[in-house]
Amino acid sequence: MLDLVTSETNATDAAIRRGDEIYSIHNTPADVGLFSKYAKVERVPIEAHTPSRTYDGRQEFDVMSARPVDGYSALYNRATDALLDVRPVSRHYALIPHDSLFEKQAALLAESDLPDDNVTVTDRIYGYGKRVHRTVVFHDLKTETRTRTGKPDRVECRMDIFNSVDLSWAFQVFSGAYRDLCRNSLVFGGAKSYHQRKIHKGHISVDAMISKAGFGLDMWMNNRHQMEVWRNSHCSEFDFQRMLKQSICRKNTRAAKHDETLAINETKLNWLLERFKEETPELGNTLWAAYNALTHYATHLPGTHTRNSNKELVATRRNDEVRKVIEGDFWRGLERNDVNG
Repeated sequence: MLDLVTSETNATDAAIRRGDEIYSIHNTPADVGLFSKYAKVERVPIEAHTPSRTYDGRQEFDVMSARPVDGYSALYNRATDALLDVRPVSRHYALIPHDSLFEKQAALLAESDLPDDNVTVTDRIYGYGKRVHRTVVFHDLKTETRTRTGKPDRVECRMDIFNSVDLSWAFQVFSGAYRDLCRNSLVFGGAKSYHQRKIHKGHISVDAMISKAGFGLDMWMNNRHQMEVWRNSHCSEFDFQRMLKQSICRKNTRAAKHDETLAINETKLNWLLERFKEETPELGNTLWAAYNALTHYATHLPGTHTRNSNKELVATRRNDEVRKVIEGDFWRGLERNDVNG
């Protein structure tokens, strides 16, 4: 059952509540109303009170006896007046408030050369305010071509920010691209994308990380010819299978090291080969087809039965797996038309 929730800063936007998740899609990076209204979370100290007995045997607590509980704090959502968690927290823990984080992002985007007047913003809140994720798609930063059957094949740039206040997620900033035809998030290695991850400890330069993500989008646009290279680089099903067995489908277990028959994740291998076969009618036997099969794996999370709050963690891990494949020697060999990798 979905409940509609009116956005605080723009009455025309509607947020959708689904279990412990709330999300909203709008067009204004400066609109942080969803986070202000539903995820204004802070850590507050915990105090212990000495109990005493009244003359009739009831237990009371002496307010004057309050003392702080060292090493513990409460996670309190001031926006909803809800206590979310109580746990031990290091004195070095650095909490990044959700709403101020995205206010900084909006300010930096406004100051940058990135075109932020034609964007789609998707805001997500998980765990009643413990975790948040924002995606900004820049529709004016794009490349467009056509598939073998004439369908438009458009790729647009995007920026993703993840944050938590309950120690479950590190603060992460991504920038890269998004293929509209299949709704895949594209994963680029090296200078073609940006990804930085910081645990909530000590000083975190939020402004610098977001600014570098913006530079990453500029670099991606400057290197977008890479997609044309992949569209014109041959990759047969046999090539793709060899590459998978040497990388993303190879198990790193003790048993696999001693028995080659146990070294390959056959389920993942067969699933990825099926995705490759689905891509080839439109994209041909190319690295572009291989690439989109891999990003389908990273984006759509097949066979994942985790809760919503954990799916983003799985997606992050899979993005890292795919990035390693396209930065690998076999992939580079196919780019050079060297099938020996």
